[in-house]
Amino acid sequence: MQVFGILAPERRAALAAIVERSQGLVVERRLASRSSTPFPSSNDLERSLVSLLAEQGFEHHHNVAHPRTGGRFEYDFFNASLGVAIEVMGYRADDEVFKDVLKFHVDAATRVGVVWVPRWKWISGARSDANFRATTKALAFAEHRLDLNRVA
Repeated sequence: MQVFGILAPERRAALAAIVERSQGLVVERRLASRSSTPFPSSNDLERSLVSLLAEQGFEHHHNVAHPRTGGRFEYDFFNASLGVAIEVMGYRADDEVFKDVLKFHVDAATRVGVVWVPRWKWISGARSDANFRATTKALAFAEHRLDLNRVA
């Protein structure tokens, strides 16, 4: 979990507890895979987290209007009272992460953005953290430039 912005310690602890509770969740792929290795999609991962995040006041698929263009986009999860947005990254997270991180900076109601990356993925029958490491490395390059500097 990578946090952009200042998340109060009790809020960070609540999210860390959700991460802990999500360890070992079985996530099934809902739709047919486009490859021979049918990893769950980010939508599959999101669905597995809905009940855990709803307990903390997060809405799934929160729609937001771009303030300049009026175009619509959505957060995977959003807690309006806290101004905390969460983007759940799938198994190609290192390729997609910047698009999602940049969304955090568009909506004035968003005070903190959280990127949630699956720790493990199966590659050639072996459990690997390659996707997690690649994504956290990509986020580290942007971290100091993309901090929201808002307190929730």
